[in-house]
Amino acid sequence: MNILEKIIYEIAAFILAISPSTNYVEGVIGQPRSFLPHQTQTQTDKTISSLIYRGLFKYDIYGSLVPDLADSWIISDDGIIYTIKMKEGQTWTDGSPITSDDLIYTSFKSPELFGVATDKVDDLTVRYILPNKFSPFLSLFTKGIMKINSEEEQNPLKPISNGAFKILSVEESGPIYKQIILLNLDQSQEIRKLIFKYYPNEEEVVTAARLGEIDGFISSQDYEFENFEERNFPLQSVYYAIYFNLKNENFKDVEFRKKLRKALHVQEIAYDKGISAIGPISRNVFTDKKTGGDYYDKDYKENLQNALTITVPDVKSLIEVAQRIKAFWEEKLNMDIKIKTVDPDRFEKEIIETRNFEVLLYGQEIGRDPDRYVNWHSTQKDPPGLNLSGFEQVRADRALEEGRNEIDNDKRLTHYSEFQKVVDEQVPAIFLYHPYIKYYMNKYIKGIGDKYTFTAADRFLDFGVWYITKSI
Repeated sequence: MNILEKIIYEIAAFILAISPSTNYVEGVIGQPRSFLPHQTQTQTDKTISSLIYRGLFKYDIYGSLVPDLADSWIISDDGIIYTIKMKEGQTWTDGSPITSDDLIYTSFKSPELFGVATDKVDDLTVRYILPNKFSPFLSLFTKGIMKINSEEEQNPLKPISNGAFKILSVEESGPIYKQIILLNLDQSQEIRKLIFKYYPNEEEVVTAARLGEIDGFISSQDYEFENFEERNFPLQSVYYAIYFNLKNENFKDVEFRKKLRKALHVQEIAYDKGISAIGPISRNVFTDKKTGGDYYDKDYKENLQNALTITVPDVKSLIEVAQRIKAFWEEKLNMDIKIKTVDPDRFEKEIIETRNFEVLLYGQEIGRDPDRYVNWHSTQKDPPGLNLSGFEQVRADRALEEGRNEIDNDKRLTHYSEFQKVVDEQVPAIFLYHPYIKYYMNKYIKGIGDKYTFTAADRFLDFGVWYITKSI
């Protein structure tokens, strides 16, 4: 973009920013840092990035991978070479075309694509050569594609983008960012501006809601406002589970682990915290419905008299869950259960990295693809691997290895069903729930429906049909 184009763009943005339109204002905590897809850190930055950028692929409302910018793709018989062609006529917000140079630049900046060679075939086509077979490869392209030299030449808070929204204005007061205004590029939709207003803490966000300055906000707390309604969306990119430290002598016996599972009413424990997690590949087209159920037996009791400690981050909602677990195990199994809380800021270093726990109540982030290699393969049992239980099982390892090497989805389903079956048999963990996002919205905002919310950004999946019934 030359100087004249930049001036015209800024003038147009200013006119649009002050023009009357229907707005939706969300209150958020903190300060923005970058909306460039591979630089985002905070939940809000990731949300805004997902709104202003498109990837080669995306997930539909059913959680299936479908093309977005991509038009067609060819995978070599050996599963090593992927040739992806983009749709014609795709442009950036400055009007320039999206080309294969942008794809190659984005790949170079993507940590997930380290070691993948890229080859420009033509202006719309790129060939990717993998060092090894990796069946979830296409899912890596759901992150936004950046314009070439974005990180070097653009303002990370006002980037040239390609999504359903674009950054209209960034309002500052000295060193403090006050609000970010996004323009909805679909002129047929009622709400044209999506505004994120920044506050230093939740108390000020709540005050802003009471004063009518904002129309919605996320919180982990319970509130009641006259003009606001609470809507709970499950965050399915995270599941909370009870992890048994299998290096500990107490948990060598699988029958003991099964007794702990049998004595635990998962639905009662997590009824107000989220939706139940169905095993390690939960609520997915690859979920094996024959496994991962609630094994609770209301009539079961045993006098085990063991003493165990549940380690949990010092977070009110998680402590409540730990207390419910303690109550079941003490009543059903006559055990002595202690709860150890650790400051969340120290939890990673003191507990996760050292594996310093007997029983761990913790949440792990997972991907939409069924690949769970980093979470459960035996090579990941030591830090920085994420196999927190230290689970080792040849059948599970083999299924995970074959699952990420197989392109055919029917064959992948067979491998991942085997993996889920082994986890269900061996009980290295008890899967609890996907947590709710508590989203408070002004009651005059209508059109919000149920949807597959995998990340927090998915709360805006149906934004195009939201509408306002009266002046707020």
